[in-house]
Amino acid sequence: MAFTLQHDADRTDDDPAPDELPPGPGSCPLCGRPVYAWIALPAAGDDATVGLPLGGPERVLMRCEDCGVAFERDRKIDLAAEWTAVCRPGEPPERLIVIPNRASVQAGIGVEGWAAIELSPGRLIHTPASLDLLAERNGQSIERRRGVPSWRALGWMWQTLLNGLTFRPNFARELRAGRVHPQGGGERARFTVDLVVTVLGGPLVALVSFPLELVASLAGRGGELVATARERR
Repeated sequence: MAFTLQHDADRTDDDPAPDELPPGPGSCPLCGRPVYAWIALPAAGDDATVGLPLGGPERVLMRCEDCGVAFERDRKIDLAAEWTAVCRPGEPPERLIVIPNRASVQAGIGVEGWAAIELSPGRLIHTPASLDLLAERNGQSIERRRGVPSWRALGWMWQTLLNGLTFRPNFARELRAGRVHPQGGGERARFTVDLVVTVLGGPLVALVSFPLELVASLAGRGGELVATARERR
């Protein structure tokens, strides 16, 4: 099960009214604005699905409509720990930040099928605005960078588009990591389909995904947020 909230301007007659959507208790840990239910993911350790009802427990991700940050419902957020998590190891006063960008084109395309949705180093999935707020809460300032996307960001876009064609999300990445172990006739059949789709469709998807990520990165909406952090003066 997945649900994505819409602004009123984007709502159609068939869309549920705001009071019909799942409630979103609490407020944003960064800007203090209300947060709302965004999408649901399988419980940790369960088989992943994309865009299908989840047969077991769910992890609901909340989203702030103001700064755009997303995080798992009912999990405590420590902003000091989050800052430590997003900064790569290095010596002050300058630290490098390279994290998934929830405001990216690939995140908008994939939603719960975004290949990097669970790869953020902390408990927060950031946008540029939320990263600015996190830095401010920790007495830091950041300078974002734009440029040619990394191979990692290109891979995320490729995998995100491919996720729309396979039964199992992130099939290629999970297969390389040795985490795909089909059992039973049904799972083996789905594994075979995913393997054929990945091998035959992967090169064709790359013809679209690589230029798309390049344009998105140059426009400031690439899959990675890259920034330099330093103490505020």
